[in-house]
Order: sequence, then structure tokens, then C-alpha cells
Amino acid sequence: MSNNTLFKRFMEYAVGSGIVLLLGFVSSPINTRLFTPEEFGKFSLFQLITNIISTIILLGLEQSFARFFYEEQESNRPKLLRESIKIPLLACTLVTVPIVIFSEFLLGTFFSTYSIELLILILLNNYIFLFSKFAFLVVRMQQRGKSYSTLQISQKLSTVLFTILFFTVMNNNFIVLIYATVIANIMVTIIGIFIGRKFWLDKIDTQLKTNRKELVFYGFPLMFTFLITWLFQSGDRIFITYFHGYEELGVYAAAFSIVSLISAVQVAFTTFWVPVAFEKYEQNPNDNVFFENISRLVAFVMLFIGIILIIFKDIIVLILGEEYRQVSYIMPFLIFMPIMYTVSETTVMGINFKKKSKYHIRIAVACAIFNIISNIVLVPTLAAKGSAISTAISYILFFTLRTIYSKRFYPTNYGLKKFYLSTIGLIIFAFYASFKDFNVTFVILGLANLILVIVLYVNDVVNFIPEKLKTKIQKRIAILRR
Repeated sequence: MSNNTLFKRFMEYAVGSGIVLLLGFVSSPINTRLFTPEEFGKFSLFQLITNIISTIILLGLEQSFARFFYEEQESNRPKLLRESIKIPLLACTLVTVPIVIFSEFLLGTFFSTYSIELLILILLNNYIFLFSKFAFLVVRMQQRGKSYSTLQISQKLSTVLFTILFFTVMNNNFIVLIYATVIANIMVTIIGIFIGRKFWLDKIDTQLKTNRKELVFYGFPLMFTFLITWLFQSGDRIFITYFHGYEELGVYAAAFSIVSLISAVQVAFTTFWVPVAFEKYEQNPNDNVFFENISRLVAFVMLFIGIILIIFKDIIVLILGEEYRQVSYIMPFLIFMPIMYTVSETTVMGINFKKKSKYHIRIAVACAIFNIISNIVLVPTLAAKGSAISTAISYILFFTLRTIYSKRFYPTNYGLKKFYLSTIGLIIFAFYASFKDFNVTFVILGLANLILVIVLYVNDVVNFIPEKLKTKIQKRIAILRR
């Protein structure tokens, strides 16, 4: 697979994420200006709860579908989808029972209110999310980048439009954001199933190479991994709510909405990367150089974007409104989450290639324990800012453990020295940006980090430039020299 082909495939996904990013510029100020930090904080808890429920009902079977997709013949893949979705559908129905029985206690605890309306929305969202997950995954595994981008754009745009529509009826209430999210998910799920209708409507009963036991054995441990990872990723919001309430959580969630700008790049890459990596490994397991080059390029891009966002944080935060100015001091350390996660997606593949899913559990447990302890120490005194620092350090640990275990099974030179050197520089910059206002030192630290990353990674970037583009650049340089 040539660099030109890879670049073309990536851009098909990146277009969608780019437009979603632009829509994020629109939706973030809309949400923060229409809703108080307290209401925005409650919606953040809704997202938190639905994520853990979704993790439980999926049972890791969506990961099994992705893992065994290329091991099955193309004609067998629709049946693989049916086998992968049966158990999660049953699990979703079973989970509904305790949610209904304990609904008054659960809703009262998390939202300080109880309503049948909210309960129905949560239950409906569980089923919709299940089908949405597999609808997106079918398109993704077929590497239909343009179609995937269409789904991303449709989801984000419809969420924005429905938020505005329902706000005119219900005013400043977090239930508006929930309605917008659920209905947008319904729409995009229908579109996704239509795009992949050949998978969903194929009733041919063939013999799979992969049996149901293999699907469960691969996916089930990953469910525990995701649950622990959920605790690791969501502990910050739980502790902020406990120590400082919904309002502080709302400000923290707004900071996440800014960080989602770099997360758009993360989503574009990981969506593109997983099927490409598995396909490449199946074709040539010994091609370590391919994975080395991708990892270094991704490290450069993510570090560069992260530095730029911190440099311009005070300007970006202006769009959120007066009640959310504190976001400027929370955001710098949250940048580490998408950076470390995205780069680790390129270094973790050894665990996935060798089907050593138990190591994901070890990593998640270690990071969750560290995250909980650091939040207990930092959040009471530093509030959301302390939680952001805890998140950053936890994700650096997450990247490190993923990489160490992966290299045991698939030794690869990822250029870790230059990455850790760049990370140290970024930590210093983020720390200063979190506690000091914009000044000369801030500018010097920002520029120094940019120069450091460019100098360390310039050769890796040049080596990955498509040959046609490289030839054009060389011609331009030759003309200038004349």
C-alpha cells in the first residue's frame, strides 16, 4: 500500500472530521450561551451514564467484529455481523429491567430529579446506540471513507439543529440536549443502516471461520477493559461533581468541548487506522517499518496541533461566553488526552495483532487506580484544573503501558526518545499556561515547543510526503534557487 493510497484513504475520513470540527466551533458557543454551566454539567453526566451502559450491553462484541472481519471471506461478513449483534441485543433488553426498577434512585442520584420522560430517553438511547455502533462499524471496516464522513457530518449537524429547535420550546434545560442527541442518533443510525444495507439485509446462511465462542472470548475481556477505562476516563467528572457540583462540572465539560477540536483529528485517524492496520498485518506481518513511519507521523501531527491550541487558547475560549472564561486554564492539560490516546493507537497494535486482550485490562486497571488517587489528591484544592492535570498524567501512563506491552509481542522502533522529549516540553508549557496569564514567557515557551517538535520530526514528515507532492516541492525549490 503506497503512501499516496494511504493519504487518499485518510483524507476521505479527515474531510468528515474536518467539517465536524467546524460544526464544533458553532455548537460549542451555542451550548455554552444557551445553557448554564449547571445544566451543561447535568448533560455531561447523561453522556457519562449512557457510555457505561453502552459498554456493558456491547460486551466487547463490536471489537470482535472488527478483529475477525478480515479473517472471514467477504461473503461471510454479513453473517459475522449478525452473530456479533445478537448477544448485545439480548444484553440491552436484560439491562433495561434493573434500570426501570431502580430508576427513581438512579435518576435522583445523578440528576437530582426524576421523570418518566428522562427514563424513556435513556432506555431508547441504549438501543439506538447499539445499532448505531454497528452501523458505523460496517461502513468503517469496508473502508468507505466518504460514506463514513457523511454519517459523521449528519450526526453533528442534526444535533446542532435539534438543539436549537428544542431550545425554543423547552428553554434552558439539560433535557433539550438529551432530546437533540437521541433524535440525531436515530436519524444517523437509519442512514448508516441504509448505506450498509447489503450487510444488514443479507440472509445467506454460511459457515463462519470464526465461531461464537471465539467472538465472546475475544470481546468479553475487552468489556471489562472498557469498563475500567470508563472509570479511568470518567473519574474526573465524578469527583468534580462530588467536590464542587454541577456548575464546575459544566465548565470542565466546556473545556472538553474545546479539546474536541483536536479529538476530531483523533477520531479521523483511529477510524481510518484500525482496518488499515489489521489489513496490512494480514498481508505482511513482518513489515514493521510501515507501523514505525505511521507512528512518528501521527506523533508529530498531534503534538503540533496540541501546541497550537494551547498558544491560542485565550482567543478560542472567547467564543464560549463570560460564564466559561475559566476554561482557558483547564484546557492546556486536557490536550494530553487526545494526543496520548491517538499516538498510542499506533503503538498498541502488537497487543491486538497477537490477540492478547488481557493486557488491556492490566493497563486499564493501573491507569484507573492512578487516576482515582490523583483526583482525590488534586480535585478538592484545584477543582477542575486539578482534574485536568490528573487526566494528563494518567494518559501519559496509559500511552507508556500500552507501548511497553505491545513491543513485547511486536518489537517496533517508534522513536520514543523524541516523543518523550517533546512530551516533557509540552508538560512545562501546559503547566505555565494553566497558572499564568498570557505574557512574553508564554510566547517563548510556545515557540520553543513548536521548534523542538519540528526539528525532531522533520525527517519523518519529509519521508512520508507523497512522491508527486515531493516532486512538485523540489521543482518549486529549484525555481526559487535560480
